[in-house]
Amino acid sequence: MMRRRQALLARRRALLMARRNGTIPAYTQRTVGNHTTAPTAPSLAVETSNSVGLPNGWSSANSTDGATAFRIAPVNGVESRATLSVVTPTTGPQPFGREQRNMVGGASFSDLRRTVIDRMISAGGWVVNDRQREIGGRKVFEVIAQTPSENGKPEQVWNFYFTEIAGRVYSLTTRTAGSNTAVAADAEKFISTFSADSQGKQK
Repeated sequence: MMRRRQALLARRRALLMARRNGTIPAYTQRTVGNHTTAPTAPSLAVETSNSVGLPNGWSSANSTDGATAFRIAPVNGVESRATLSVVTPTTGPQPFGREQRNMVGGASFSDLRRTVIDRMISAGGWVVNDRQREIGGRKVFEVIAQTPSENGKPEQVWNFYFTEIAGRVYSLTTRTAGSNTAVAADAEKFISTFSADSQGKQK
């Protein structure tokens, strides 16, 4: 574990030095909600029509910095949220063996989990569990987290789904009041049917 952390720190220092030396332009990466995203990512504008794969009750809220937000119709009077974004894996040596199995689209499970931990620390929450799954024939790394109730609002359950689609790593995040199996099922359906090509068209 210590060796892996040291290697990760060394990799980040090398990337920072490369940027300072002008080898890697600083604008090639951008951080959005604790995820590093590519500004050259395809447009994620999605119509509200179910013909393009949105589950019932999902509607596009806005699209900023390469991420698309969705409103999910209230269930038991509480509205849920979802966000879709592109994740840029940390550059480094090509993995092999067990390390390669613990990756999705070039992004390691440990790095993806760390982005969720960092986000939960900022939100005063914590990670509950993580697991590797197959959804719609796609390899998915899922991290489940939670933030406490506050100001009269119920506790929030966050589901982070990471998967590779058309050569890019996408992150779909849902946030619901407590555990919501209907939203989780819809999120999995979305992942199963999502096509970067069809969704990336300009509207």
